[in-house]
Amino acid sequence: MTENQPAPRAPGPKPNEIAPLSLRIFRIVWDSYRIPLRVEFRFDRGDPLVVSVTFHPEGGPPITWRIGRDLLHDGLLAPTGIGDVRVWPRISRGRPMLRLRLERCGMRVLFELDLHRVEDWLFETYDLVPPGEELTGLDWDGLVADPLEDH
Repeated sequence: MTENQPAPRAPGPKPNEIAPLSLRIFRIVWDSYRIPLRVEFRFDRGDPLVVSVTFHPEGGPPITWRIGRDLLHDGLLAPTGIGDVRVWPRISRGRPMLRLRLERCGMRVLFELDLHRVEDWLFETYDLVPPGEELTGLDWDGLVADPLEDH
């Protein structure tokens, strides 16, 4: 007889962590010209106000932007953001998509992502750190005291 042993498990997120979201997205150059690339969304409960988004352009180094989690959430529902980051929902080719525009030093780039995949992953982050609780447990005394310390 063979013993009942648990099947090997693929490594996954640790308890109290969210697995990164890896997506194939498109850089929109013109409405008829799209460049595919891979992007990865990460959430760190130690910094719950932001989502790190790392773009992996073909032939280039990865580029990471930190985007406000609430800004990303609000962009699922309606146009939001000013300045460097803007997000809005859109129907594209008959599917709900999310548009993400990033700007730096007068240069702009526009991306299109699967709205439902981003939404599902983002809601997992809210299960881990609910809205309004992002700053719970923050050491306010330490935060204020450190800059005021004599160095």
